[in-house]
Amino acid sequence: MYDYWFVQFDFPDENGKPYKSSGGKMVYNEKIKREIPEGWEYFTTDKLTNVITGKEDANFSVPNGAYPFFTCSRENLRCATPAFVGKAILIAGNGDFNVKHYSGTFNAYQRTYVLIPKDSKYYGVLYFTALERIDLFKAKSNGSIIKFITKGDIENIGVYDCHKPEIYKQINTLIETIETNECEISSLIKQRDELLPLLMNGQVTL
Repeated sequence: MYDYWFVQFDFPDENGKPYKSSGGKMVYNEKIKREIPEGWEYFTTDKLTNVITGKEDANFSVPNGAYPFFTCSRENLRCATPAFVGKAILIAGNGDFNVKHYSGTFNAYQRTYVLIPKDSKYYGVLYFTALERIDLFKAKSNGSIIKFITKGDIENIGVYDCHKPEIYKQINTLIETIETNECEISSLIKQRDELLPLLMNGQVTL
C-alpha cells in the first residue's frame, strides 16, 4: 500500500485506475527535481519530528526489565527505567542501520535515533519512508564503508504528504496490528519459557 501510494504514485484515482499510469496530473517539485501528484506536498523529516538519540550505553540493559531498550541490534533488550513514551521510529545509527517502530514507553541506546512524530497520523508513513530511504542510502554506498548515519542524514529524509487522512489511518492501523501481534507473541514466548522447565521436571503435567 505504501509503495503504490508514496513510491509509484499509482494509488486509485477517482475512477479506480492507477493515478500516474493513467495520466494523473503530476507537478514538478523544485526541491527534489522530480514530479509529484498535483496537490501533494514534500518536506523533510525535521518538519515532522525532533531527531534525538538515546543517552544510555549497552550496560544499561537488565534481564527481564519492564521496558524495551532499543540498541543498534535488530533484537531489542530490556531495561528498568524508561526515557521516552509515544509512537516512535527507531533508526540504528551504526551496524546494519536497521529501522524499527514501537508504540509505548521505552529507552534507547546512545547511537539509536528516536523519531516521535509531532502529529501521530504520520507514524506509519514516516516509518516506511525511513525504511525505504535507509535502504537506498545503504545501496548507494555500493561497497564503500559507511560507519554511521548522522543526524543530518535523518533530518533530510524526504516525506510526501498526500493530504488524505484516511490513508494515514489505514497505514497506522496496519502498523498497530503488527505491534499487537508482536506483543502477543512475546507474551506467549515468555509463558512457554516459564512452563517448559516445569513440564520437563514434572512439576506440572498436561
